[in-house]
Amino acid sequence: MLKYSTYRSIYENVPVVTEQSSKTWGIYLKSKIASIPLNKLLFTLLIVAIFWTGAYSVFAGGTEKPTGEKQVIVQYGDSLWRIASLHKPADMDTRVYLDSIRRMNGLKGPDIQAGEVLSLPVW
Repeated sequence: MLKYSTYRSIYENVPVVTEQSSKTWGIYLKSKIASIPLNKLLFTLLIVAIFWTGAYSVFAGGTEKPTGEKQVIVQYGDSLWRIASLHKPADMDTRVYLDSIRRMNGLKGPDIQAGEVLSLPVW
């Protein structure tokens, strides 16, 4: 057995967390927030509010509703994607148009049968 060892316990000098140290952290945080000038705080809140409302309006989607509808008979080999890509407006994403076709016809999935009559929205 070794007479001298370099082993040191990891449990020596472990700081003890007390309720007092958590209180001092809260006091420190409050003092840091209180030291921020009011105009900087208001400016930061204004920027956050602008970005929040901007993000909301981006994800809110368009408010345009279809002006009419046209009927299409599904042919053998047609898919919902193909029908949507052929009949969608030029400036519209195919996925958005496909979703509007599904909602208009009450479809739960992408399955359609030959001979079915689909209503396509017209903008």
